[in-house]
Amino acid sequence: MNASSTPRPGQTRPMKFPLNRRRLNKPYMYKKVFEGGRVLRSTPLTVRYFHVDQECSRLGFIIRKKVGNAPMRNSIRRTLRQCFVAALPRFPEGMWIIFDVPNHASQATRGELKAQADKMLATVGGPGIGNQAMEKQA
Repeated sequence: MNASSTPRPGQTRPMKFPLNRRRLNKPYMYKKVFEGGRVLRSTPLTVRYFHVDQECSRLGFIIRKKVGNAPMRNSIRRTLRQCFVAALPRFPEGMWIIFDVPNHASQATRGELKAQADKMLATVGGPGIGNQAMEKQA
């Protein structure tokens, strides 16, 4: 462990995102969300979500190569993952969420993406899961 990774007194390390447990990593998972889930559409993002009988919520991404080069796509993915981790306590267990990022999302700033993702995740995980204000049936 080097000096830069050691937390200072009074500081805690940021919690790592458990990728294996919290990822939608099988094609059938994506298919289930697309076929039986609900959709929230907004200008730079689309969120698809589906509630299943499982012990943990999971996250997936659809980011096309037309969005930008690999560092751009990874930056978008990191931003959206941070939003998911922050919103995780509001979700009921077993919520599967997919961020579908359109080609023009690379023109938005990370702050705009984060603000829109937070707003959409609040709708998904809020007290009235399935809020009809932003929602359209898939």
